[in-house]
Amino acid sequence: MIARLLISNSKDYIKKEIETIINLPRNHPDILYFESGSKLGIVDARKIKDHFSLKPYSAKGRTVVLEDATTLTVDAQNALLKTLEELPEEGMIVLGATSDAKLLPTILSRCQVIHLSNPTSQATPTSEVGYEDVEKLLTASIEERFEYIEKLKQREEFLYSMTKYFHKQLPLYNDFSKELLQAEEWAKANVNIRAILEYLMLIMPKRGS
Repeated sequence: MIARLLISNSKDYIKKEIETIINLPRNHPDILYFESGSKLGIVDARKIKDHFSLKPYSAKGRTVVLEDATTLTVDAQNALLKTLEELPEEGMIVLGATSDAKLLPTILSRCQVIHLSNPTSQATPTSEVGYEDVEKLLTASIEERFEYIEKLKQREEFLYSMTKYFHKQLPLYNDFSKELLQAEEWAKANVNIRAILEYLMLIMPKRGS
């Protein structure tokens, strides 16, 4: 069994999908459930490992749910790697996240990443919308970048694509990736998306710089 990572900009949508997948109450003895809201450290990673070392009480296998996996510390993520690799045949881990940008590539490579459709939009963030455009913008002038943003219709989806693109390019664009994480927080706080993207166009590095 491979761990599942559910990604959506709606935490409520993630919770509903988790409920559908586990199909058991969260207080079931075979489920270890971490609600969103608190930072998860090495101690929690060990709890997860210990949970899978026990035989299931009444279900087919044991399950672990992390509503917000982005709260895992780097140390906790590293501590989870072996658990993700050696899940019992009937074991299940379900992780939720509003973005994969805060998760280590080694975590992502051990999960089945599922981008949930935005319940408030017809756009589907599963496709790599804008990847080629990001490549072009890396060599474009400021004027060309602003012109692109002005004509862009799927601005929220493009911000998501930028974050994902530059996350894959770490550590080459590490500083700019941090700016993108901040930009995502602004977007969640309903800051004007065009203003966010125009700011990013100003500070986005040139190819090779």
